[in-house]
Amino acid sequence: MAKNNQILLDIGKGLTLAVGLPTIGIWEGSNRPKNAKRGTLGFNTETNSVEFFDGTIWFRAQMVKA
Repeated sequence: MAKNNQILLDIGKGLTLAVGLPTIGIWEGSNRPKNAKRGTLGFNTETNSVEFFDGTIWFRAQMVKA
């Protein structure tokens, strides 16, 4: 197994369990995943923000230096 890889274990009934390092999606601008599922989390490189999809709308958390 390569270093820093995440493994997904199929636990049945369409569910998976992530093992290893967590990862999030990365996209630019409004080029978000087309068929996003509720709970999708990713980083928007154009707006420099973390975005979360609640199943209906996208929420944005702007990243700023403290």
